[in-house]
Amino acid sequence: MTGHLKKGRRTAVFLSLSGAMFLAGSSAFAQSQPEEIAWTGIVRDLRESGTEGGHSDFERQPAHGFGHYAGSVAYFIDFHKKPLFSGGGYLVQSQWRDAQGRPIAPHLADHEYTVGSGENPNQTQVILEDSNGHDAYEITWLSTTFNQDGTSTWVYRVRELPGGRNLSHWNLSLPPDMTVESGTTPGYDLGVDGSTGFYGIKWDVTDSFSSGQFQIVLADQYFGADNPTGCLAKGGNTPDTGAMFAPTDNPSDTGSPFNTESMLIYNQGWNDTPGVEGPADNGGVENAQTFAQWWEDTPGVNLSSIASLTLELDLITGHYVFDSATDPEYSGLGGFFPIDGESFGNSGGTPDHNFHFTFEAHGTFIYDESADQFFHFEGDDDVWVFIDKKLAIDLGGVHTEQEQYIDMDRMGLVDGEEYSIDFYFAERHRTQSNMKVTVNFEIEPVPLNTISIAFD
Repeated sequence: MTGHLKKGRRTAVFLSLSGAMFLAGSSAFAQSQPEEIAWTGIVRDLRESGTEGGHSDFERQPAHGFGHYAGSVAYFIDFHKKPLFSGGGYLVQSQWRDAQGRPIAPHLADHEYTVGSGENPNQTQVILEDSNGHDAYEITWLSTTFNQDGTSTWVYRVRELPGGRNLSHWNLSLPPDMTVESGTTPGYDLGVDGSTGFYGIKWDVTDSFSSGQFQIVLADQYFGADNPTGCLAKGGNTPDTGAMFAPTDNPSDTGSPFNTESMLIYNQGWNDTPGVEGPADNGGVENAQTFAQWWEDTPGVNLSSIASLTLELDLITGHYVFDSATDPEYSGLGGFFPIDGESFGNSGGTPDHNFHFTFEAHGTFIYDESADQFFHFEGDDDVWVFIDKKLAIDLGGVHTEQEQYIDMDRMGLVDGEEYSIDFYFAERHRTQSNMKVTVNFEIEPVPLNTISIAFD
């Protein structure tokens, strides 16, 4: 079965493989690329709900039943390469499809991203001086989560550096009349700092302070912005201010603190077919805090280790493919089970596997606008893929095997430039665990950060 897509100046030829339509690669591609790619990522094991130390989102049945849910994560990953839970999800009763009939993420139907819309904030960390002129204090924005109750939580880390004076207090700029809610780190003052004239939220610290995290819960959800004088630290008589990503008074309507007003543009030329949106439901995710634990080493909640996806080059199509059904490491296990018998151990029952874990992997690739590049996923359960930090595949929820496809030409990329690809997978239900990834471009894996094992 063949088909053609005419889009702009080029024509792409598609071949049907295993019931899905894929872009045929050239023999030149196959001859010039490595035979396999080892895409190494982080696995985090979690216990199922209802057990001691269990996580509420694993083996949690959504109010509208198991199935494919979309719309629960923000369109951007955050500064730490983590997806942000935004709420506002819904059951997908029928998938949206492109002109070739391939399932696509609902938010991309007849839309594409604008060039440069994947930029994240630049001012996320600053080093400030004490009154002696020494680099003394490090302030870092860690995360922002939009909570289901309409509030937002902004988390910052403050650290004293060796050789500097003891920190007296630090401040974060907030717009006037902003309401700070319970859940904010205690001991703060809100308003104009009498000793510096700085307006915002302020914490005094003791001489024994060396490092700590500070949480601000705001009554509403706002865009953030790079504020050139967004924070202040004082050690001695002279305060120092620096640039910081901080809340603005501009309410967000995107489920994200990143201003994405011009991120998506309508393009009728895609000729996509609409799907069917079902009832509102976040797909069995309790809240932003529980979701963040899927992707962060959290003592007593998860245990982390590493695993790899080996993407093999198909010399006929020029595609790189990882398929848990045929991969030598996983085919004998009956699915994608990277930590069977490890970490917290198997779930029990028949079949007996470790069914409750997440996996994330990061890489880069070079965009070639003449190559009709794509990423295709088939499997279960939750899967999110971000290209240039922007949501490209949205397969949330506990579901049977589902698939989605992303055409890189939708992603607002520039020919010949390098871009990030970030992959997130969760297995939350003890029935099956399948994964098939197909791409027609070379992924350069990003080396893992040091994994901090979270002990039980």
